[in-house]
Formats: sequence, C-alpha cells, structure tokens
Amino acid sequence: MKIPLTLNNNKIVLSADPSESLLSVLRKEKIYSVKCGCQKGICGNCMVLMDNKAISSCIIPIGLARGKKILTLEQIMEEPVYEDIMTGFSQAGITLCGYCNAGKILTAYSILTSYYRPTIEQIEDAISGLHCCCIDNTTLTNGILYAVAAKYTREGKKPNARK
Repeated sequence: MKIPLTLNNNKIVLSADPSESLLSVLRKEKIYSVKCGCQKGICGNCMVLMDNKAISSCIIPIGLARGKKILTLEQIMEEPVYEDIMTGFSQAGITLCGYCNAGKILTAYSILTSYYRPTIEQIEDAISGLHCCCIDNTTLTNGILYAVAAKYTREGKKPNARK
C-alpha cells in the first residue's frame, strides 16, 4: 500500500503493509535513531514525533502515519533547540547512553516547542511514559528545565518574563 507522509520535512510516499510498525519502516528508510527496545511502547528507544507529539514507533502501525508529519532525532539535531536541550542536559549532569537518546531528546523537544513556560507537572506528565534505565525522572526534569532556560537565553528572553 502507498502511504504518503512527511518524514523529517520531506514529503514522501512509502510502500508498506499498513499493519507494519512505524519503527520497522523507519529502519528500512535508514533512520537509525529509532531503536528496537521493549516493543511495548514504554522504553522510549523508538520514539519519534508525530505531528509534534512524542510517540513510540514500535506500537504504531505505519498505516496510522498516513498524511502525518514524522520527525526523528536526525532532523531535531539540525534545529537550534537541540543545542538548548544538550546544554540543559549537560547542566543537569545527564549523559546520553546512545540507546534511549531519542526518548529523552524528543520528549524534551516536544515540551520546549509546546509550552512557553512548562510547569514541573507538565514536564513530569510528559516524561512519565519514559522508562529509561540510565536516568531518573528528577534529573531528566531538571535537564529539561535547564533547557528551557537555555532556550530563553538563546532567544534573548528573560527566564521569568511572560509571553
């Protein structure tokens, strides 16, 4: 079946069985930031953004991606907010293990692009679905808060200013 979608800002048409997982199709497309982990949608290793919402690509059939915008870590790494995230993670003492990077970074990206001033509760809610073995939720929350501050600095805004 032909499945049109936007992958990393490029409109493409994929040929795939609509029930095949988005993860396996992305791997065939040489998108290697998505990794096969738990296959249950909880580890974050296969995370992508679908219409700016962080999702586990292992449990999403490619047929549901029809007409959607899919962003992977490969694309996010090209955007200025990626440096904000890396700065925030560094300040919090977060080291990237190489396996669940997509889950941590894409969740942070989703938060930074969805909320002007995310609350701790909003961050905790967003990361509650991640079950990374290499980091605790408090440290990840702090890293995201530092990333928000780095984004404000890059944009020339004051951290306590309202939009």
